[in-house]
Amino acid sequence: MPAKRSMKQIERQQRRKDKEEAQEKGKEKGKFEKTIGALDIPEMSSEELMEQLGKMKAITPTGLAIHYNLKVSTAKKLLEDLREQKVVTLASRSRNLKVYSLTAPNT
Repeated sequence: MPAKRSMKQIERQQRRKDKEEAQEKGKEKGKFEKTIGALDIPEMSSEELMEQLGKMKAITPTGLAIHYNLKVSTAKKLLEDLREQKVVTLASRSRNLKVYSLTAPNT
């Protein structure tokens, strides 16, 4: 049977354990960058955005947010700006959802 450890030995072991855990957490934090509130809004006049909107059957803020990795509120603002520029029109709306459609180009 092992000898009983003194309080000093137990405290020292606990400090080592806490220090190792803190170092592991520090390494994990270094691997990931925190991007709270970061916005990666595509340019409204970009060809990629217009091409993607053309492919979508129903243009919704949620669908746009998922595709471009945006917040839904940002996607709503983007679609409202596009509606003001008459790029998209409001096709249907309910209390919780707005559905847009791409406006036909004037050629």
